[in-house]
Formats: sequence, C-alpha cells, structure tokens
Amino acid sequence: MGKQVHRIPAFESRRVSHPVFGTINKYWLTVKATDFPPGISSAANAREPVGLNRMVYRDVRASLEGKEAIPGSFDLMNKGITILALSVRLIDKDKQVFEVVVDDQDGGIVDGAHTAKIIEKCNIDGTTHPEQYVEVFIRTGVENELITDIARGLNTGMQVAPKSIYNIDGVFDWLKAEVASKPYKDMISWRESDNANYDVRDLISVLEMFNIFDFPNDGGKHPISAYEKWSIPLEKFANDYEENNKKLKSSKYYRLRPILNDALTLYDHIRHDFRDIHNEAGGSAGKMNIVEEASKGRKLEFPFANLPSTDYRLTKGASYPILAAFRNMVVQDSSGNAAWQGGFRSVLRLWSEAASELVLETYNATKEIGRMPDQLGKNRKHWDNLHMKIQLRLLRAQLIAQRGKKA
Repeated sequence: MGKQVHRIPAFESRRVSHPVFGTINKYWLTVKATDFPPGISSAANAREPVGLNRMVYRDVRASLEGKEAIPGSFDLMNKGITILALSVRLIDKDKQVFEVVVDDQDGGIVDGAHTAKIIEKCNIDGTTHPEQYVEVFIRTGVENELITDIARGLNTGMQVAPKSIYNIDGVFDWLKAEVASKPYKDMISWRESDNANYDVRDLISVLEMFNIFDFPNDGGKHPISAYEKWSIPLEKFANDYEENNKKLKSSKYYRLRPILNDALTLYDHIRHDFRDIHNEAGGSAGKMNIVEEASKGRKLEFPFANLPSTDYRLTKGASYPILAAFRNMVVQDSSGNAAWQGGFRSVLRLWSEAASELVLETYNATKEIGRMPDQLGKNRKHWDNLHMKIQLRLLRAQLIAQRGKKA
C-alpha cells in the first residue's frame, strides 16, 4: 500500500460521525477551486477520468472558468468530489488547512474524478475563475469490503443521455443527412460517447432560434430556452419527430431545414467578428468576460463559415441573442418551408450593416444586466432589444423602398 499526503485549505468545514459504522467519519469541506490539490489518486473510482473532450465535460469546464455560468455558482451546479482517505487532520486551525492521507492503490477519489481532473487542467492553464468553489467530501475508516459498494452507488448517476436514445431511434437521421456533405460533419456529437467539438443540441438550438412557427416575429416570445436549457428544444425536437416521422414535411423543424447550414455560418460570423468590431469602435474586448480566449498553444476554429482561426471569439451566451435577432429575416416559402428573405447574401449583408449597432447594444447590456455571458443569454429584455433592432432596420428599409416607388 502506497500513501499520498495532500493539504487542502477549506473556506468552511464540518465533521460528523457515521450513525451505524463507528469507525467511519465524514468530512465536508468547501474548497476554493484554485486551492484543490492535483494528483489525488482515483484508484477507487468506478470510471477513469478520461474523455474530457466530451461535450458534458466541456460544459463543466466552461462553467468552472465562468464562461457560461455566473462565477461563484460552480459548487451549486456540481455534485463535488468524494475521497476515501486513511486519515484527515486539521494542521492549521486559523487557515482551516487539512492534511489528507490516502491509499493510492485502493482509496482516493471515489466519485468526481472527472471534476478533479478538469479543475487540475484549468489550474495549470490559469483559466479557473477565482470565485469558484467545489464541495469536497472525505470519508475515513471505510473498510475494504465497502469500497466497491460505495463506488458503484456513487457512480449510478451517469445515465444514458436522452440524445443517445434519440440517436438510436433515428430522430436525428434527417439532420445527419443535412450536414453529411459539409466539412464539419465529423465535428458533431450525436451520442453521449462521441468525442466532437459540437453537439447535436447545438444544431437543434440554432434551429430553435429561427423557429418562426413557435416564435413568430410579430409576437413577443423569444426562444431563450435554446440557450437557457438545452433539454427543452431537444425534447421539442423529439416530440415533433414522433408526431411527424411518417410525414416529415409537416414537421416544424424539418421545415426549418433549408436554412440550417446558413444559420450556422451566420453564427460563426457573429462569434468571429464581434471582438474586432467592438475594438474598432474604440472598445477593449480584452476586458470583456463575454469574449473567450483560446488556451495556450491553441486557436479557436470557425468551421461552419470556414473563417480563419483566431485567439478570441464571442461566447455562446452573448452570441445567441444576436443570432436569434436575425429570425426577422426568415419567411415561409410557397411550400411552407423556412427561407431567407432576399436570400442568405442579404442576411450576411444585414449583419455587416447592423453589426456595430448590435455589438454596442450587447456591450451596453453588460453594464446594465451583468458582465457574464450567462446573464445575457438568459435575459428576456436583452433578447427583445436585439430583435427589435433588426426589426426596425427592416421596417425603415421597407419604408424607404416604398417612398422610392412613389417618387
């Protein structure tokens, strides 16, 4: 048996005895993520901490870095890290520093190994937000015969994701066909186990933002759930398929199919252009939390629009309300399918013309609503303001055209 000794400083701590097993003590620590020690053995964990590029773990990292969640909320969204230890000793009462000794062959992290590895990588990269904390649960005095049962019990929460089931049922088949000829077809995850940069829910969320059938442009509702809660558009998409799989032409999302790849292209343009437009207007995007920076040695790609890779891009939370404002450019064609008013070139031209106004509106929103992308992505007023900006531009253009005809 090898031993590891780790020191963990806690913001707050608590110790309780087990009501049945007299040898077991349970410790609960709230630990600053930047203080969580690296290299704790995960020998007791039922799952090896691999596959960190899977979408679910990229989301965890984004929240830890404060990109897609409010800083300080990580411990509220993450179930934490559980460690089986040989002993725990308080060695500095004033600073609440604990010495934790683990068996590196049979003990260590029994649940939350992926969380620990993500924290370790972010700490190395220097991207962990300083206001993030993680819950650490430590158990001492656990007999060997209990370890397997504990590991099995704590790791039953990883259920098969709904998208994996939908994938088996053929729900995504027409979506796959729609992107099959595109260079980014292999960059999309269709199942939970897929290792890809984008997720099928990204595609569905983009469709939802242009869903003129459920969110008509003359109404007051906006598809905020496309950002706020992925599960809602995913479930809507699956239910729509269930109702219309024998008559796809009646499906709302299938009728949005003709604009999907163009919408993804527009999404890339918005994320790619935002920082430069803001800086050209005299701003300093480097100080904006809604703009994310590539990690060391990497570049951020824009595969949908085939744009040059860069060190910066607009975060999802800030880009979705801008993208959804272009729902104003979607109309129904003679067959009832979605189409771009004036063609997709008109959409890109409108982005070029309106970009500075939309960027300024977004920047002002960071001062009024909050600096974090999550705050923008969930704010109904912000979605409405951006939608109105595009709507007014189109109305002014129509009015000028009508006056020109009369003249």
